[in-house]
Amino acid sequence: MERWNRVLVVLALLVSTGLAGWIAIERWQIESRNRAVELVLDYADVASLASSAGMTVAEWLKDFQTPFSVALTEGNLEQWGARRWEGGRWVYQLSEARFQQAKQMLALRAKVQIDPPADQPHVRVVSPSGAPFAVVGEPSVIAQIGLGLDPDQVAQVRLGGKPIVARLTNTLGLGAVGVRGVLLKTRQQGATLVIFAGDQVLGYRSQLETTARAFRSLGLRYGSVEFGRQAGDAKLSQTLPDRTVRVHSITSAESLLMAPRQVVERFERAVQERNIRVVYFRLASADTQQMREAIVELERALHRAGYALREAGARPYPEWQIEPWKWLGIGFGVGVLCGWLLSQLLGGGWRLWLPLGLGVGFALLCALPEGRKLVALASALLFPTIGMVMLSTLAPLSFQERGAGGERLEDPSPPPLFTGEGGRGERFSEAPSTPDPSPDAAGEGGLGRVRASAGWAILTLLPLPFAWSLMGALHIVGLLAGTPFFIKADQFAGVKVAHALPLVLVLLFYSAYAFGAWRFWREWLQRPMLWGQVALIGVVLGAIGLMLIRTGNEAPGAVPDWELQFRSLLENVMNVRPRTKEFLMGHPMLVVALALLVCRVRSWLPLAMLLGTIGQVSIVNTFCHLHSPLEVSVWRVGWGMLIGLAGGFILAGVLLSRLRSK
Repeated sequence: MERWNRVLVVLALLVSTGLAGWIAIERWQIESRNRAVELVLDYADVASLASSAGMTVAEWLKDFQTPFSVALTEGNLEQWGARRWEGGRWVYQLSEARFQQAKQMLALRAKVQIDPPADQPHVRVVSPSGAPFAVVGEPSVIAQIGLGLDPDQVAQVRLGGKPIVARLTNTLGLGAVGVRGVLLKTRQQGATLVIFAGDQVLGYRSQLETTARAFRSLGLRYGSVEFGRQAGDAKLSQTLPDRTVRVHSITSAESLLMAPRQVVERFERAVQERNIRVVYFRLASADTQQMREAIVELERALHRAGYALREAGARPYPEWQIEPWKWLGIGFGVGVLCGWLLSQLLGGGWRLWLPLGLGVGFALLCALPEGRKLVALASALLFPTIGMVMLSTLAPLSFQERGAGGERLEDPSPPPLFTGEGGRGERFSEAPSTPDPSPDAAGEGGLGRVRASAGWAILTLLPLPFAWSLMGALHIVGLLAGTPFFIKADQFAGVKVAHALPLVLVLLFYSAYAFGAWRFWREWLQRPMLWGQVALIGVVLGAIGLMLIRTGNEAPGAVPDWELQFRSLLENVMNVRPRTKEFLMGHPMLVVALALLVCRVRSWLPLAMLLGTIGQVSIVNTFCHLHSPLEVSVWRVGWGMLIGLAGGFILAGVLLSRLRSK
């Protein structure tokens, strides 16, 4: 049965990896066909620049040849009209075009009547020629109700020949008729892209389904603002994945603190690394020439990265339908691997049926969206952990120490951690000991040849953890595939657990490996604690904690300024920046850990393996950022491996030289 389980694991992983690779190729093809970016300027910025140049907005837009759209924010009575106090009531005087639109929009969002009520609070709205009307309600509230896009601004943008982007606000209590009416008016004014202003989307809370249906029927695109935290955004994006484009914006206050080059780099990074397709460009205190130069520089930077600015060019990703049987096959492979690992740890008997049983169970889980997330999390935990643990079983096969005469010095077999022996805490009978590096043990000059051959052993072992980590990443890419993941309407669940748990498991395993018994912690707790050990534990826990805090975008303040500048330098040199924790810590320490493993130096092995696992976990986590293009993730991992391994071999060379000199 054990032999058949090994065959089942190999076959199941071949099938699941093949299916995941199939889906990954489809994803790459979809991503490669969506390279157009829409540049959006704010109307207030455009009007300010036009006024400073002595031009109308339409003239300024015609003079600016770069393709871009203009965002118009919904106005209100306070902004559109001249207010005066008359007869104990507030009266707003509007131009005729604004007056007619205000009457339509206020009728959708409030109570409008021709005759002003005698005993209720209200405001009156008048125009040079139209019949005045009254809006019943608290005057301060009525003055802030959105009236749609300013018709005068719409006319200027149309004369300038630029597309219109609508920025609408929500009104509490707005019904289904009001939602449809607002969006219909917006579409009639020429807008095809809507980016909501304020802290909530139109229709939140009760009318989000109405908003989604109106978007579809009117052919509107929804701009989901990255880091915007607008109420209702997540649900609307999930309902409209094939109508949603991601928006990255920068406020005027932020742009005041940044050089134009930094603004350009920020937008370029957002487009290239996070599937941003709408760039809401702000550059405070800039004149027309500076704005033009910054936009031209952004256009060049995007072109170098393989993207292009297009007028109204942001295109949603198409709805991607994946055959469910592919997910079932991937889940079966992950389940078989998990079952095989448990059967090795728990022993024989009925446990030998775990690979098949869990394979079927995981496959059935993949029939459900939340089930696929659980299987993806299991992949993030299993694959990098197994890759690191397997190093201990293959190290003796790749490096066997011999004396000057060629004889074996000793049996370097690792403790039988997968055979069930040593399970009650006794020391392993075959636990290896650190060899005596003196010339007497290997003969004069023989030890030098032994240490030199360790480099080839490291090269032999090195592909193993990377292969397992990349295979796990590929399974996650296959399991969590679909349009919602492109736009971050859905995402990988359990990032913190996927970072921390493999580190803990690898640390425990190699602690037992170095000590020679499963229950190493009993003897370890009985020994007196030294201050150096306390300091070391504090450093390790602090490093892991900092890594978890900096995972994702939850704590941008955890990244110091010098590191941000270093990242910018790497991006300028390599276009895609490798992850710092991979090439500065994880990968170099993995090479060092392998050097310790093949030379059977156990003192620092658990710590080195722990730090080496950080790089493998980071590789898997890179592909868990499903809103990042697959090509970018591949380049990021590749650069990290190249730089990190080069540094690791330098460190390993120094370590082997010190061992050779002992």
